[in-house]
Amino acid sequence: MAEEKYMSGCKLRQYLHISTRKMKYLMDHNYIPHENTGHTTHKYRVRIEDAEMFKMRMDTEAGFLAELNGMFTNRTEWHPRPMLEATEENCEAFRLWLEVLWAELPEALPTQTAAELVGHSPQRIHELIREETLHGIKMGSTQYCVKEEFICYMASPQKLSNPRTERYKELIREFKYKQRRERENEQRRCKRRMMNADT
Repeated sequence: MAEEKYMSGCKLRQYLHISTRKMKYLMDHNYIPHENTGHTTHKYRVRIEDAEMFKMRMDTEAGFLAELNGMFTNRTEWHPRPMLEATEENCEAFRLWLEVLWAELPEALPTQTAAELVGHSPQRIHELIREETLHGIKMGSTQYCVKEEFICYMASPQKLSNPRTERYKELIREFKYKQRRERENEQRRCKRRMMNADT
């Protein structure tokens, strides 16, 4: 029964979808709490709850393990284009768009609602409150965060430059589509003005 509480290094690698080399680095540098069995094979074992917490951080925490980018691939010369360049102009435009998109929501957002808006777990929102990235208040059994601060955080350069959840990526795609339509409409208006000027 005790063994069921643990995951072997091989199973952990499959669970995290990482290479053996990266898993060994994470273990050797104590990124993941683990036990070294001293065996030649099945050298590491990790508590299942620690593996699940690490996986959750990989999936939801922006910038998590960013310092390891490019260390475990031979394609270091290749850098994927970001979904949206995190320029000051784009961040501000994205922030204003989120304000309009979420205008009907209360100024104090339940953490469950905030998490669902961007595909995070409620625990991640609680972490942001504990880290004082967001201000929170608890009423009864419900924790709230300030909507304005939440929007500013979700439109920050660090978030836009490294989107992690599918829901957040979907928001970026919706915003880019809106931007493209606005540019196309403006081009059509300019063309009509030019045609009217010629006549």
